[in-house]
Order: sequence, then C-alpha cells, then structure tokens
Amino acid sequence: MHILYLHQHFAIPSGSTGTRSYEFARRWIKAGHKVTLITGHYDIGGLELGKGLIQKKTVKGINVVIVGTTYSNKQSFIRRIMSFLCFIFFSIYAGLLTKKVDVIYATSTPLTVGISAIALKWLKRIPFVFEVRDQWPEIPIELGVIKNKIMIKLLLWLEKTIYKNSSAIVALSPGMNQGIRDVLGDSKPITVASNCSDLDAFYPELDGSKIRKERGWEDKFVFLHFGAMGKANGLDFVVDIAEKLEDNKDIHFVLVGDGSEKQRLKDRIARIGLPNIEILDSVPKSELPFWVTAADVSMVIFANHPILEHNSANKFFDSLSAGKPILLNYSGWQRQVLEESKAGFGCELCNLDEFVKKVLYLNSHRDAIATMGAKARELAERKFNIDKLAADVLAVISSVADDG
Repeated sequence: MHILYLHQHFAIPSGSTGTRSYEFARRWIKAGHKVTLITGHYDIGGLELGKGLIQKKTVKGINVVIVGTTYSNKQSFIRRIMSFLCFIFFSIYAGLLTKKVDVIYATSTPLTVGISAIALKWLKRIPFVFEVRDQWPEIPIELGVIKNKIMIKLLLWLEKTIYKNSSAIVALSPGMNQGIRDVLGDSKPITVASNCSDLDAFYPELDGSKIRKERGWEDKFVFLHFGAMGKANGLDFVVDIAEKLEDNKDIHFVLVGDGSEKQRLKDRIARIGLPNIEILDSVPKSELPFWVTAADVSMVIFANHPILEHNSANKFFDSLSAGKPILLNYSGWQRQVLEESKAGFGCELCNLDEFVKKVLYLNSHRDAIATMGAKARELAERKFNIDKLAADVLAVISSVADDG
C-alpha cells in the first residue's frame, strides 16, 4: 500500500517539536508499506530548507517532499494564513505528481490541509483519512484569534465539509472525538489515537546529572515545561506561580522552548526580578530526553480556555515515557488517567492556589517522586505505546484503502 501523508508541520528528531508523523511513517514502512510525505518548511522541524519549489529527500525510508512554503510560530497571523493557503496549492501539485497512491492520510493543524486532501481525493479518485490534532476552528475562535463572523462561518463550514468528505477520522483525545461528533453526528467512523510515548527515546535510565550541574540545579527541586510558548500555552501562569513561591529558595521553574510569547515572558521575569524561574532556548528532540530526565517534575500548562483541556500535548507523553511525575494546570481526560495511575496531578483549569499547593506537596514528598515516576513509565508502556498506536492508525488506513 502506498500512503500519501499530508502534514504541513512535519518534523524529524533533529528538530525541536513533536515527531508523531515521522514515527508513524517509519513504522508503516517497516510493516511493508510505502509512504510519501508532503510537507512545508517548519522552522523548528529539523528539515533543511534548500532551493526550488519542490525538494525531495529520503528520511529513514520516508519519501519526503518539501514544497515552497515556510512557517514559524513567530509569524504574524496574516503571514500564517498566507503560509496555509500556499501549502494548499503546492501540496495539491506535489500530490498530483506522486504516482500510484492508494490512500491519503492528512493531519491537521492547520485545518486547511483538509482542502488539499479533498482535492486530491477527487483528482486521483482515492479515499482519505483525516487526523484531528487540534480542534479547528473551535480553538482559535475560543481564544479570540478569529473574531470575524463571516470567517467563523466559513471555517465551521470547511471543518464539516472536510469531515464529511473523509472516509474515516482519527482524533487525538476523547474530547476531540466528542467535538467532532458534535459537528458531524454519527455518520463517520472515528478512532481515538492519542499522541504517543516514544519508549525508546525517553526513558528513566538516562543521565541528566550533567545538565543539573551545568545549570546549577543540584540543590533545586526543578519543575520543567518544554515546548511551544504561544498564547494557547498560557505560560504567564508559571510566572505567576514563581512569583507566589519566590521565598521557597529550593523550588525552581524552567521553561524550555520557543514561540511568539517567549520574549515578552523573559521581559516580564526580568522586570519582576524573579530568581526562581528561567527561560531557555529550544533543544533538538534528540537531546530533549536528557533535559526531561534532569528535572524532578514535568509541567503541562495551557491558557484559561476549557477547549484546551481536550489537548493531546506531546510533552505529556514524553514525560510519562521518561518516568517523570506530571503536574497539569487543567483537568480533562489527561488528569483522569494521570491521577488514576498515581503518576501525577491535575488541577482545576488555571487555579493558581490549587497548583501552588500541589507544587508544595511534591516538594515536601520527594521520597514519593521515584514511585510516581515509575507509575508514569508504566502508564506510558501500558496505554500510550507508540508501536501500538501506529498499528491502530495503520489498521484504519488499510481498511479505508481496501474499501476505496
């Protein structure tokens, strides 16, 4: 089976963002299938940008086609929209040049990748599966990024049209599954396949002592948040927590990553003069496991918007795999599985007082950290193994290809 994989924000381990598509494609190739992946250039994706409208590379057996679009989390809203629109046309063109394709697998965000999938479905007369990583346009609408009523109606229509034209849908969380059902009804099969724990890349036995020594964390209890620093991440919450706990000299907060809010956050920390929080640059995905191991607790933080509680953030699964207790500033399905497994805690969404209490509890129960970490790793192995989830999604794709 030849799978045409559409993912505008594709990344490899040398980048500094999630590699779900890379890991899935490698496993599908190992299972005996061919994968051609069409992507744009994502500044933190790890792919080198060459010259020409279309560039072709082979990455671990994946036929990667990079079309002439660029994207960055630092771009303005208008520039992002232009990137999305350009990718539609370029990806359709590249897709038409790809021969003997059996099925299309299109993953959002952005939602507009579904337009490419629909066009190629009709032009090549093959079915497609649509993967919903973030529920668009509901998230930007709730965050107030999109306010124009005509634009909102257009995007909601587009969302429903993409769902209807797909042969099957993959959702990354139970909440997303329900959100899709609210739009689509029961007319289409939906498979929940969350983001995954890469058990071979992140594991508790890695040695993070060198990082702790270099950063001066040896006598600190370190809470780490890694990944994007955009509006949806709401990292002012961590600065607020650090300000409340400034007198607790042994508790230290670390933010590792990049994004549109990074410089503003750094400026705010400097203005307040907080000594117990630092912001560091992104590190390649291949180096990130050592940073996670170097911390005592992983944090997953989101802004105060209930729809974000349905997320399936990579950092959650990477931290489980690394055997780290996790502290969330929200509830939802991740809090449920975390607390049921005794691998960490969630909170009422953006509740500062509750979060502070749990930070202090973890700091005063350091003898329990190893046990919580072991339960986190066990949860990763039992429920979020990337091999199993890649196989589950491949089964959906194979079923669609057979019926198509």
